[in-house]
Amino acid sequence: YPELKSLSHGVVRNYAQSLHEAFEASLKNSDVGNDPPYHYVEEAERLMREVVRESSREDFSMYVSSIILLCHILMCQRKFAEAKQILTPCLQKAQLIHGPSHEMTKRLLALDEKIRPYI
Repeated sequence: YPELKSLSHGVVRNYAQSLHEAFEASLKNSDVGNDPPYHYVEEAERLMREVVRESSREDFSMYVSSIILLCHILMCQRKFAEAKQILTPCLQKAQLIHGPSHEMTKRLLALDEKIRPYI
């Protein structure tokens, strides 16, 4: 049931994105002494790793979208090398399939530029 699996991935991705956004908001609004909810990004990372693993075999655009979110989640945890390691093969495949001027490739290149200073 590919349609059902795609919907399921979309729901999980939206939930992971909500967890990531809630974590980011808590960082901006946190008081001194209050720890941000790290368990939110840990759960978001776990969920997105599963989505990436499954979506890589099916829908490339969903795979790219999931990779981008996973990389953002890793970056907010300061796991820049891991984000780069995950991003690189996806970027190479996007360049091969779509070329350098495609919007998807441009989004991946922009993310690569964000990661690069931290490695």
